[in-house]
Amino acid sequence: MFGRRLLVLLVVLAAIGIPAGVLRAACAGKSCTATVARARIPFCPLPAELKAKLAAGFREGRSPDVMAVARSENVWGGAGAGPWPSVADAPTITAVPIAFFGRGIRPGAVVPGGTGLDAIAPTLSEVLSFRRPHPEVRAGTAVDGVADGVADGERPRLVLEIAWTGVGSHELRDDPRGWPTLRSLMERGSGALAGDTGSLPLDPTATLTTIGTGDLPSQHGITGTLVRNDGGHVVEAWGPGSPFSVIATLPDDLDQAMDQRPLIGLVASDLADRGIIGGNWYIGHDRDAMVVATGGDAVTAARRLLAQGFGRDDVPDILAVVLDGSVGSMDRRTHELVAAAERASGGSVVVAIAGTGSGAGAEAGSTTGPRIRASDVVSQVDDAVPGDPNVVAGVVAGGLFLDQRVLAQEGISGDAAVQALLKVTAPDGTPVFEDAFQGFAVSFERYC
Repeated sequence: MFGRRLLVLLVVLAAIGIPAGVLRAACAGKSCTATVARARIPFCPLPAELKAKLAAGFREGRSPDVMAVARSENVWGGAGAGPWPSVADAPTITAVPIAFFGRGIRPGAVVPGGTGLDAIAPTLSEVLSFRRPHPEVRAGTAVDGVADGVADGERPRLVLEIAWTGVGSHELRDDPRGWPTLRSLMERGSGALAGDTGSLPLDPTATLTTIGTGDLPSQHGITGTLVRNDGGHVVEAWGPGSPFSVIATLPDDLDQAMDQRPLIGLVASDLADRGIIGGNWYIGHDRDAMVVATGGDAVTAARRLLAQGFGRDDVPDILAVVLDGSVGSMDRRTHELVAAAERASGGSVVVAIAGTGSGAGAEAGSTTGPRIRASDVVSQVDDAVPGDPNVVAGVVAGGLFLDQRVLAQEGISGDAAVQALLKVTAPDGTPVFEDAFQGFAVSFERYC
């Protein structure tokens, strides 16, 4: 009787993703049968770096219900329109440029390889000589040696943050002549091509919030363009019904500490990008200026905001601009933005520039082999899961949100969607995914 119970326990643990090492350790003598030994252990067999970044991008209750890792870099799309994590390209797509320039930055200071986007807010805080409250809730730390102290007894009057969406180090290396402005700012200030987003899946909504807060999605909770809110509904991040970021952004804290005197502004193509400034963590104080603009209009909108008084007095202001488009076009607009910020502040400006991670390559067709889009994944999963109603409530790069009402109505579990994901095929009939698992399996990463 005891042996039968042990066998059942081991099978259950295997089904929910308890690490293989734990299962092996639990098998004394011949107590484990061949059936248990062949049980599929999800998530843990993935490469260690990939697992760590998936764990850094996951938050229980907000992330997708089921997640998948592709075999190659050919799976694309979902809300946020990015590449799905794969065993082939995880180290490549998370590499990003990071640059600091201007007042308070030590020229030539080294930004070490692997520096995360979560280091940007702490570094800017150090440049401003601003001590943020509750440092224990943020994992990000300032890049050592980049902040040069308060120059001439005056901290920067303006912080300009520029994000290049869909761009990582891979795109810059493929187009070495396309970013002279960024190269010049790195040489005159401090920077590196070997920064890192620190998390997967790649989604600009998540990585912009990492830049804004100084911590990773596992802590700030904005894991992607879609999140599940406290009521169980799948909603757009930063939109109606969206849960707040779990921790405040640097602009949030600066605004609160200085009685709302700093001017805080955002120019972006979508309000889902507002994680770089936040604005709703301290209830009832949000007076931030947010303008939706794309392409060249982003520079025009930024100039108009700067003309409203950014950088004119001793109270530090923050303007964030989220750019999209080709590397060359973003580099040209970066030149215009830095020049406009220097004029507005009389040269008292510190600039931080970062990419949000590679994404354009997969869409442009730089990958090899058959390609599959998120819509095709959803169609195959809905067709394979038992029952008439569609089970997928939303899709982001790397995962599916399931309709919990349909699951209950049809009497099926999330594992049905996992099994369906494992059977998804590309147009040539080859399997698409290396692994698929229910989201909670990521919580066991530290035990793998």
